[in-house]
Amino acid sequence: MPSTSQTQAAQPPAPTDVARRWAWIGLLGGASIGFSLVFACATPFVALVTLAALTMSRRDAFIVTGAVWLANQAVGYGILDYPRTFDSYAWGVAIGLAVLLALVVARAVGERFERSGPFVATGLAFLSALAVYELALYAASFWLSSDDTAFSWPIVGYILQVNALGLGGLILLKLVAASVGLGTRTASA
Repeated sequence: MPSTSQTQAAQPPAPTDVARRWAWIGLLGGASIGFSLVFACATPFVALVTLAALTMSRRDAFIVTGAVWLANQAVGYGILDYPRTFDSYAWGVAIGLAVLLALVVARAVGERFERSGPFVATGLAFLSALAVYELALYAASFWLSSDDTAFSWPIVGYILQVNALGLGGLILLKLVAASVGLGTRTASA
């Protein structure tokens, strides 16, 4: 007998479920554009991918992560006038890869600690994703040009603060969205 998730995966989703799913993806994408405009180089990617990892199917979380990164790059190069140099483009790719790694870790840790409750699972997923994100960017700094202070404690602390505030805001957004039927996690795809 197939499990509930296998049965659900075999049945096509209702049109309202599809609309809600895409509305939630759009809401997170819109939030990322707002964050990019406000924080520029300190966009709270870890907050966004943590929420995506914990509230969406695997496929949708990857779609949102790609869309969030792409929106950030579009805002950066199109509006904030990021420099159009090899290093700038390479850092954009490095950030994209770091964000994907953070998503994978947030999802794995969130699933591992799901039974510990939402606060524990979210907190551990967030902190683990932040550590992997920062370590991936630090590793990239050995090949790409960066300022000596880019990974100093004050800067890393600022990134933690922006992401923690971003996560709090996104959780509030999730609660509001859930009250109107958006953002529920579906069976893993």
